[in-house]
Amino acid sequence: MSQLKSLAKTWTIRTLSCLAAIYLTILGILILNETRLVYPVSRYPNGNWNPVDFHYDEVKFQSADGTKLIGWHLRLPKASETEGGRSPNRTVLICHGNGENVAQSAQGNGNYFREALQAEVFEFDYRGYGKSEGTPHEAGILQDAEAALACVCNLTNKTPDEIILVGYSIGGGPAVHLAAKCGCKVLVLQRTFSSLSDAAQEQYPWLPVRYLMRNQYPSTQKVKSYQGPVFQSHGDADRLIPIRLAKQLYQSAPSKQKSFVEVKGMTHLDPLPKGYWPKLEAFIRTIEQDGESRGTALIP
Repeated sequence: MSQLKSLAKTWTIRTLSCLAAIYLTILGILILNETRLVYPVSRYPNGNWNPVDFHYDEVKFQSADGTKLIGWHLRLPKASETEGGRSPNRTVLICHGNGENVAQSAQGNGNYFREALQAEVFEFDYRGYGKSEGTPHEAGILQDAEAALACVCNLTNKTPDEIILVGYSIGGGPAVHLAAKCGCKVLVLQRTFSSLSDAAQEQYPWLPVRYLMRNQYPSTQKVKSYQGPVFQSHGDADRLIPIRLAKQLYQSAPSKQKSFVEVKGMTHLDPLPKGYWPKLEAFIRTIEQDGESRGTALIP
């Protein structure tokens, strides 16, 4: 009997040791591959870099550390007529998601903003994306976003508080950073998180990734320093970034001029419904008229 107990103890120890080794190996692989997992970069020539009948200018600029970056400036083809007889003179800066570059995003999301808001749009590639140099990491991407904002202000002769900032998915991290540090006219957030580490923890609940990640993007903390208007949207079927993380970010924003659009059935990659764009334009128009817009909107 004692021999059986000894064998059972030995087997248990070996099994636990094997499981611990597998666990630590998986953890080590994730840590070593964090950059690849967080930034599945889309480099040139991915995307349509020579679109036909698409009005834009390719702009070259530099980040603070000298990294050379590329952006697309989407001008309005002509002064679009509005109810008042003039273009509303809006400027949008977009921080795109982690799996696309400007040649893929600008002709979709960027062009939607141009048309829906009758705005000129500037969308740029983080370091390592598209034609931009370097390798992506959080500190560098935040520098890139700051350089992009400075570039937009220089191109348009506007100040940061006249720029509409847009953050899509991981782009919410640099967009919130810019809003908190520099201010903006309106902060528009699409399918983004409370923090990147929170979103990663949702994908790997059995690993302590929240405490080990080098790329954190603590948006919930940073947004507390931003007092301006916020227009946020998220799908209730998003499994990559659960909607409750988006709501945590929204609730942390101290602004009284904010609106949350919850889209039924929308996943992380589904297109936004047509009803989203009139709601966004109406919100911005209200801000421009010095009114207030707050509460939660629901698109069925």
